[in-house]
Amino acid sequence: MSKLDAVVASVEFIHAACSWDCGVVVLDEDFMIRAIVSTDTLPNSLKVGDKLEPGFPHDTCLQTQQKVTHVHQDENGKNIMKITAYPIVEDGKILGVVNIASSVEKQETLNSSAKMIAATAAEMASTTEVLGTMAIKLAENLGEIRSGNEVVIDSIAKTDEILRFVSDVAANSNLLGLNAAIEAARAGEHGRGFAVVADEIRKMAVNSSGSVSDIKRILKGIREESSKVTEITKNTFVLSERQASATEEFAAKMQSLAVASDEVKKIANLI
Repeated sequence: MSKLDAVVASVEFIHAACSWDCGVVVLDEDFMIRAIVSTDTLPNSLKVGDKLEPGFPHDTCLQTQQKVTHVHQDENGKNIMKITAYPIVEDGKILGVVNIASSVEKQETLNSSAKMIAATAAEMASTTEVLGTMAIKLAENLGEIRSGNEVVIDSIAKTDEILRFVSDVAANSNLLGLNAAIEAARAGEHGRGFAVVADEIRKMAVNSSGSVSDIKRILKGIREESSKVTEITKNTFVLSERQASATEEFAAKMQSLAVASDEVKKIANLI
C-alpha cells in the first residue's frame, strides 16, 4: 500500500484527530479527489472522483513539496476559510496533497476577543500605574505629615519647661509682692507708694499664673489632638503602603493578562 492509499484509508481518523471543525480532502498528483470528509467549510458538491483545477494552495504544495496555508476570501473580501495543504511524499516522490479546510469565523472571533482583552489590559495597566504612583506619593506625604506631627508634639513638650519657668517666676513675684506689701505697711505713710507697686506686682504675678494655666490647658488639648492625628496618619500611612503594593501587584497581573492575550492571538492564528 502506498502512502497515498494509507492516507486515503485514514482520512476519517485524520478528520477526527483535528481538534477543530474542519473538512479534509485527499488529492492525488492530478488533483483528483481520492477521499473527502465534508463539513460546512467545504462545498457540498465536492465528491470522490472530482478533479480540482490547479490553484493555490494545493498546486503550490505539489510543486514545492512544502506545507502551504491560504486564507480564502469571498467576493466581498471577507475571510471565510483557511486551507492548509500538506504534501504526501514517498521515496522523494510527490504522490498527492491533503487539504484541511476550516472556517476562520471562530479564529477571527478569538483574535478579536484577544485584541480587546489586550487593549483593556493595557488601559487598566496604565490606569493602575497612575494609581500606584499616586498611592506612593500619598504614602510619602503622609510620612511627612506624621513626621511634622511628631515635631509639633516634641515642640509642645519643650514648652512645658518654659511654662514651668514662667510659673516659678509668677510664684516668686507673688511672694515678693506680698513681702513688699508687708514692708510697705510697716513703713506707714512713707511706704504708701511702694505698697501700690507691690500690689501691681502681685496682680501681674496672679495674672501670669492664670495665663500659664490657660496656656497649659490649650497646649494639652493641642497635644492630645496632635497625638490623635499622628495615630490616624500612621494608620493611613500603613494603608497607603498596602494600597501602593496592591496596585503594583494588580498592574503586574494586567501585564500578565496582556501577555496571555498575545498568546491567545498566536493560538488563534494556528487554528
